[in-house]
Amino acid sequence: MNAVEYDRGTHEITDVLTQLKGLVLVQPILEARGVSNEELQRHMDEIDRVRTRLAELVRSSGGGVLSAVA
Repeated sequence: MNAVEYDRGTHEITDVLTQLKGLVLVQPILEARGVSNEELQRHMDEIDRVRTRLAELVRSSGGGVLSAVA
């Protein structure tokens, strides 16, 4: 992996991590607003999808960018 690929991978991981944090922070707001169980489930499914994507990115990076998610 060269420096450009590493940098691109780090940015992608950071972007997905930021997306995940936002989704997690919004969940209690949705619950407090009383959204339907169906809508809450869709939101939780999206959290799971983004978590899986983040894990795939970290694994494919060879672990070299673990500090990006710490």
